[in-house]
Amino acid sequence: MTTLEQRIQACEESNERLRKQLARQRSMWLFTTFLVAGGGAIAGGSLKQASFDSISAREIAVVDSKGVIRARLSGDLPDAVMANGHVAKRGSKAAGVMLYDEQGIERGGYVTQDEGSNVMLTLDSKYRQSTLFVAGPDDSQASALRLWSPVGSVELRSDTNGARLSFADKNGVHLQQPAVSMTPDTCTDYKKLEQQYPGKGVCRSRFTEAACKVCMDGR
Repeated sequence: MTTLEQRIQACEESNERLRKQLARQRSMWLFTTFLVAGGGAIAGGSLKQASFDSISAREIAVVDSKGVIRARLSGDLPDAVMANGHVAKRGSKAAGVMLYDEQGIERGGYVTQDEGSNVMLTLDSKYRQSTLFVAGPDDSQASALRLWSPVGSVELRSDTNGARLSFADKNGVHLQQPAVSMTPDTCTDYKKLEQQYPGKGVCRSRFTEAACKVCMDGR
């Protein structure tokens, strides 16, 4: 049989445990209330337009209501996926903005290339590139605007060889106004390209037959 002192001691220990339990519950209630209130504030704030001084990201993709990527801002753009799943290799790493149509097919962009350091604006059909506006990196300020289809092209270009308007078909440039001659450096470059890509008509794709003969044959 327990003494009165033992019963009092047991009651005090029980009361102490109860007080600790109630204190823990009050702490949890306060934390939950704070969390809910804070979450509501965050949710409410997300409905307002956010403003940031700076955002650093490797890539930002914009999707439509169907989840199709319609625009991509990237420091390392992927290769282009054209109609029928054809993958068009860029040939060099590129950074900038790309636009895509409702099928997710690349339709053009505004980019800089690592190799050559050109900056360019391109417009594509679903099958291939069809418009190019490009500027080179050095102090010669070479630039060109080219539009083409499978049957021909027109190009407005200004570089160290002069400013000219060129019309070409599958056989190469057939009309150039004004007709220009290649500088010695340009001639050397195209001789190397002709050796590297024999039978491709690299020179004729940019200059008239007469200008290419003067360069290649010295006449």
